[in-house]
Amino acid sequence: MLHEKQHAFIVAQYYRLLHELDPAGAEAVFLFCTRKYAEERGARMAQRALRDGRALTLGTYMSYGEWEYTHPEWTESEVLETAPDHHYLVKKCPWSTQFQEMGAVDCAKSYCRDLDVSLARGFNPDLNFETRCTMHTAGKCDFVLHGAGEAPRPPREAKNQRPFAYHCGHVLSAFDRCVRNIYGEKGCVMTAEVERCFGEEYGQDALSELRENKTRDFSSIDS
Repeated sequence: MLHEKQHAFIVAQYYRLLHELDPAGAEAVFLFCTRKYAEERGARMAQRALRDGRALTLGTYMSYGEWEYTHPEWTESEVLETAPDHHYLVKKCPWSTQFQEMGAVDCAKSYCRDLDVSLARGFNPDLNFETRCTMHTAGKCDFVLHGAGEAPRPPREAKNQRPFAYHCGHVLSAFDRCVRNIYGEKGCVMTAEVERCFGEEYGQDALSELRENKTRDFSSIDS
């Protein structure tokens, strides 16, 4: 079973390889890839909510998240306010842990400052999701979902959840599509190297699972 740290591993490998290939353009390309991935995920959440007759508020957004932590001990958070806004801190998370273990703090800063805002934008660009800081710059992530306390919110449903093999496949697919479009054959080589590093780190069974999930249709809400 793939997990959050492997998801972060893929992101960090692309960040490293982008900077090796294109130092001048790497940050802009990495940001574009991150936004592409997050907006696709947010769009799936929105379409499921619309299917169910839900308004695209941040309260609904909280109910349609696609995953739960695979290991609850990997995370620590604190809710500061529940109404009218949902304001919470994240003090520990597996992405941060993985980035730190890889010495990829610059990647962490770039990825985490935009990911959640882009996810919310993909769900509904009119929403006000605020990332005040991340743990890579301030020792904690500080998020405010403005108006999300308007609830009551329906609980998350298993039918909308996806395992981390799916999410690892999605982040690989999104970055791969972008770097192929931007760099052509060099982008293909980049993805091949990400996959090689993944297999070397986690084994061939994990790599096979990743590759199988990479081929899904990530625009479909039922994939």
